Amino acid sequence: MVEWLAILFDSRIFMKINAWLGFLFLGFFVFFYFSKEGKDERGRGLIATASLIAFVMLFFLLNIAAYSFRWGMDNIVRLANVIQTVYTLFLLTADIALLILRKIR
Repeated sequence: MVEWLAILFDSRIFMKINAWLGFLFLGFFVFFYFSKEGKDERGRGLIATASLIAFVMLFFLLNIAAYSFRWGMDNIVRLANVIQTVYTLFLLTADIALLILRKIR
């Protein structure tokens, strides 16, 4: 399994795909923030709750990523992929929380 992860995280193509996904997730979150639904009190509350959930997830992701930094230091592309994966998962968590909260409330 470690060999498969090393091949994946050493790939520059994976890094570009991961970066595009990060920008896509960020764009979705910003789009909701500036949309008509995001400007009222309910929308601001949804954004605040989704941001809090994503912040808690970021805490867990950074603690998990700290163990892989030594492995990531072997190759600069691998380290960039580890950091970008944390960022992408953070934004994915915020977007999923926002979508779930929109359906619940």
